[in-house]
Amino acid sequence: MITRRVTGNYELNARIAGTDSTPAASIRFSGSGGTVNADLIINGEGFRVVRQAGKEHTILKDYPGGGPPPWEVRVLKKGNFFRFRVNGNTGWVRGPSGEWDGLYDPWENTLILEGTGGCGFESCTVATLPWLDQQTEPVIARGPAGSPYEKQIIPGAIVEIDDRFYMYCMAGMEGEQEGSSRRSIVVAESEDLRSWEVQSTPVVAHTDAPGDNIYVNGAVVTPAGQIVIMYAVQQYPSWLGFMIASADDPKGPFTPYSGNPVYRHFNDAAHEFDLQRVDHPDYRYIMCYAGYTPRQSGSWPGGDRGYLLYSDNLVDWREAEDNPVFGPETTNDWDAVHVRPRSLNRIGDTWYLWYEGCNAWTPPGTTGREQWCDSVGLARSLDLRNWSYYPRNPALPALGIEAERFDHTWTGWPRMVVKGDTGYVFYTGNAQVGLRTIPIRQLTDWESEGGEAFRIT
Repeated sequence: MITRRVTGNYELNARIAGTDSTPAASIRFSGSGGTVNADLIINGEGFRVVRQAGKEHTILKDYPGGGPPPWEVRVLKKGNFFRFRVNGNTGWVRGPSGEWDGLYDPWENTLILEGTGGCGFESCTVATLPWLDQQTEPVIARGPAGSPYEKQIIPGAIVEIDDRFYMYCMAGMEGEQEGSSRRSIVVAESEDLRSWEVQSTPVVAHTDAPGDNIYVNGAVVTPAGQIVIMYAVQQYPSWLGFMIASADDPKGPFTPYSGNPVYRHFNDAAHEFDLQRVDHPDYRYIMCYAGYTPRQSGSWPGGDRGYLLYSDNLVDWREAEDNPVFGPETTNDWDAVHVRPRSLNRIGDTWYLWYEGCNAWTPPGTTGREQWCDSVGLARSLDLRNWSYYPRNPALPALGIEAERFDHTWTGWPRMVVKGDTGYVFYTGNAQVGLRTIPIRQLTDWESEGGEAFRIT
């Protein structure tokens, strides 16, 4: 038996050999010596994820398709997500200590490696993954009762004007329409991207749109110097399309365009996107939005996919011929159901896309308690069509260690601003605005997260 303490996120890679006819191996990947632990059990029939609570053992996930050793094994911990690979078979689980019952996985873990039946670990290395500075408090919290953002404030779009930053946020009031109601757009202002002052009056109120809710996602400065914000409008529960409003001052007042909506997506559910001014010879603006796509030919299930649009004037839009241009990385992993493009950033010749990924599972013994697992992933592309996915996705997960943290369960709605040599990644956790930062040199280097690598055996 081999034991080793590890702090925070990590990646474990091991090679396991066996000589007996019934070899098996286990890796305790979450647990710190308490009464609740989680193990990866591997044998010739496949692998399974097992939760141990006292003397009770529960199989959380079971993945058939094993075979005799040697087994090349990978365990990845990213916040409350764990991903696994045994030879060519992959799996995942979220919050295996019992997140569905308010029990969270520890930040300090004791890894325990053990083989039986002539099975042994030929090698095992662990690398810590310190990517993205972990913040303990939101940079913009919910507002007081009666304010436009008393229930939700979610980062929408950010522009820089005269060395000041303006963040247009979706603001929600108390209500039961998917978490809140009467959603509007408020603007927050900052000099350093860390401290924000929220304007108390919405720049576009829900009464200014032909619907109940407004979801802002895009903002650009036109060649004429106008600020244009783009938003989706919902007449609950239906979606009315993408609309724009313009102003001469970043703090408004904003005037909605008389010809709204400027784009009506063929699929009803669509409210997350990014808008970029690119000044390409063939088009000035691009938009990449998440639109629900029914199950099509092939193995992908139905779900949100990424669609690309082009425009010269923000009013007339044409679709890419090969839409949708962005889908999940795998058919059965953390992002296999929905992928929602949210933040495009061009660094050199490469587009970096922060997106929201989503899948679901029902823990054993929780009948009807399906757990939808939103988190934030990263992909990159030279042409906005052929994508490579960050190998340690989800790149910005919920921390998942205690209920007191604002982002302990899920993360979403990412939006990155590149300033100097730093990427400022804004996101929502528990309907408030969080911030994590990362040096650009680390963001673009996908070989390592700059942590400590050590060999256990």
